[in-house]
Amino acid sequence: MTLNTPFHYQLIEQKNYLRMPWKNGLGETLEIQRDEDEQGLRFRISQASVQDDGVFSDFSGLNRTLVLLTGNGMQLSCLNASQESQQHSLTEPLDMARFAGGDHTYASLTQGTIEDLNIMVRDRDSVAEVQACFSPAAIKLLDEKTLLTGFYANADSIIGMQIEGNSDTETLSLPAQSFIHFCDDKPPFDAIQVISGSGVLIEITNR
Repeated sequence: MTLNTPFHYQLIEQKNYLRMPWKNGLGETLEIQRDEDEQGLRFRISQASVQDDGVFSDFSGLNRTLVLLTGNGMQLSCLNASQESQQHSLTEPLDMARFAGGDHTYASLTQGTIEDLNIMVRDRDSVAEVQACFSPAAIKLLDEKTLLTGFYANADSIIGMQIEGNSDTETLSLPAQSFIHFCDDKPPFDAIQVISGSGVLIEITNR
């Protein structure tokens, strides 16, 4: 539901995420946001539970940012087409790894199931700026129009926005594992204050 406030936003709770099977058939994804055009998938934001070690699905043509949400962590081994390898160690909540969707990527769980947030964008024309946010903090937004500006709450959170032309700070309470999508391509504020809780700020732009 989009609300008419001094700015326009859509708050989506986890129960309303779209449940979809993984591309490799080994699990399920909770899809949060998705955008397609005549060329196919432009970007997707999703949440998943990883219960076993294994190879990630092939998403050639997309760049991925993977954020650890809960659990004891995992190690990622990525091998690209030139046989160059990268290692990523995600051990603490909101640790993240960035890699190409076409890399041969193997995940090794440290100890038990984890949950992650996955941001994928088309590599030839889109860029994802992803920032981990822990309260208290003021996170500056990009000074340009975006395809998407949103905040994923990893815990019950309160965020604040200083609306342009208004001396008051607008605050919103976000349930854990919810996502707020600011519907304007340039929101009427230049920063988000994370007053309590923690989460992930996601800004997707044209390359």
